[in-house]
Amino acid sequence: MGTLRNLDVLLEDIVGKEGPWPAGAGLRVYKDGECVYDRFLGYRDEEKGLPFTPDTICQLASMTKCIAVTAVMQLYEKGLFLLTDPVEDYIPEFADRQVYDRNGKGELFVRPAKTQMTIGHLFDMTCGIPVNWDRPEPTCQDLLAGTNKLLAEGKYNLREYAKLAGRTPGSFDPGTHYYYGQGHDILAALLEILTGKRFGEYLQENIFEPLGMKDMHFFVPEEKQDRVAVMYALTKEGRKPTRLPDIFYASDFESACGGLFGTIEDYSRFARCMTLGEWNGVRLLNDRTIRLMAMNRLPEDIRKADFENAYHAGYGYGLGLRTRMYPAAGSNTSVGEFGWTGGFGTWVLMDPTAKITIVYGHQGMPNREEYIHPRIRNIVYSAL
Repeated sequence: MGTLRNLDVLLEDIVGKEGPWPAGAGLRVYKDGECVYDRFLGYRDEEKGLPFTPDTICQLASMTKCIAVTAVMQLYEKGLFLLTDPVEDYIPEFADRQVYDRNGKGELFVRPAKTQMTIGHLFDMTCGIPVNWDRPEPTCQDLLAGTNKLLAEGKYNLREYAKLAGRTPGSFDPGTHYYYGQGHDILAALLEILTGKRFGEYLQENIFEPLGMKDMHFFVPEEKQDRVAVMYALTKEGRKPTRLPDIFYASDFESACGGLFGTIEDYSRFARCMTLGEWNGVRLLNDRTIRLMAMNRLPEDIRKADFENAYHAGYGYGLGLRTRMYPAAGSNTSVGEFGWTGGFGTWVLMDPTAKITIVYGHQGMPNREEYIHPRIRNIVYSAL
């Protein structure tokens, strides 16, 4: 039988050693809501000798998505939208949707979309809205140019970006591919439209304050900056401090895709609430809604072609969450465990069946997810 002491061996082997490994890290494991493993080691700032501690603030990157989709699903429970609703019913710029395509000669052209984009497509990343990064794909280039224009005009916010995405031809017909992108930022804009509140304001009132998540911020205040972990570039030659892309510092864009900063302590409060359905007297969603979020929505051909890889072996994708479908593909976890990963090393696993919660974090690019996270997962499930 396994033991959680194997986590010590793993963490001590990877943290702080030479090469492409993190300077510091933290890990919390919970069973039935009670902490059964708690370890923080290394440095949040190696150059200054500042330790990585429970109050260290990490850039959570895409782990923001789990919180974002939970907030939007609270509106689903109020009957404010359906997953099958056309996006254009709420954001008119998505009417008469167009997509890029290529003819038999490989020449690029724009044509009307064959399928209508629904809110469900935004949740499960089949909407055809990629990231607004400098990539050769035409939709990416269009979104990047549009984002730069919004930034120059002082209009880069969720609602204006949603309008831009609606006017920009998509990468493919909605529902025909899984493609990692910015559909969740459009969901956050939808939340603002439906509630009349800023996205961050809604999260503060409906998730952070009820759960006592006091260090969750899109923009970390000055008095907490010394607790923010340094971002490191992890290379074979070693690690060196680096800077996040400029888009992370856009002061009016509260990104549902990856904008939150927070501590492992705070994120563990949210994660336990979603694992158990209720934590410390707080319930965010009905158990049935959580199960709906953790149901695979990808047809098998799309799941295998566009989503599954060595890291996601045996997983599908639901409403903004990966979800375990086939443990035999490489893991000893429960069917239906769910969560996601952040691009800089953060990771969450929530398992309502086994009542296990895992929250891990470090700060580095690349995030070394394919090595670290599955090993933590398999040690925990072998021990518990």
